[in-house]
Amino acid sequence: MRLRDKVVVITGSGSGIGEACAHRFTAEGAKVVVTDQNPDGVDRVSRAVGTVGVVCDITVEDNVRAVAELARRTYGEIDIWFSNAGYTGPAQHDTIPDDGLWDVSWRLHVMSYVYAVREVLPAMLERGDGYLLHTASLVALALHPDKPAYSVSKKAALGFSEWLAATYRPRGIKVSCFCPGPMLTPMLVANGIPEGHPILQSAATPEQVAERLVAAIDAERFLILDSAQGQDLLSAKATDYEQWISTMERK
Repeated sequence: MRLRDKVVVITGSGSGIGEACAHRFTAEGAKVVVTDQNPDGVDRVSRAVGTVGVVCDITVEDNVRAVAELARRTYGEIDIWFSNAGYTGPAQHDTIPDDGLWDVSWRLHVMSYVYAVREVLPAMLERGDGYLLHTASLVALALHPDKPAYSVSKKAALGFSEWLAATYRPRGIKVSCFCPGPMLTPMLVANGIPEGHPILQSAATPEQVAERLVAAIDAERFLILDSAQGQDLLSAKATDYEQWISTMERK
């Protein structure tokens, strides 16, 4: 799908990859709606790209509905909904997170995606066209040893995307799941990774990733990876599951 003249909602677009995509998609000619919990981010990005923005918590279904209504009032029917907002949470170090962290991870990485699909899918099906784009993570293909709630909820996001693709692609709905590796975003910095760590040397910038996403959307690929590492993870798990588990144990 070409982005020109498409109406695109991007959640979590007040910073990081969402902000970079708001700029890049707008440069392609898309009409972007910005939404984030951070008021400063929403104001900055919406002003920079010349669009509307709304501050809200998209884990609340009524708020998702309000974002969709703003997009329709401003630009018309939504062509692409990019569920991108995420939260890694603190490292757990061999403990099971409390209910609060499980709850926010599930609501943000799964239920907000469900709410968005409920809101936009009927109109997409009626016209036989539309795009559902979900951000998961390489963690969805592997795991994060210190963040079980993040790992499990991101795997669920991938599973939901798979189901949507198998069910609705025959009816004209494009579905993609974006599983990026480390990116130089505020979320990565917030994890306390020390300066000079190898992960920082290999991490892509949000602008680089946004550029790759434009090409992937154009190609309408289901699984969008930003490095060979993702394919290696898939191959390793499929080839020898026991060895894959052993590798994860060592990590």
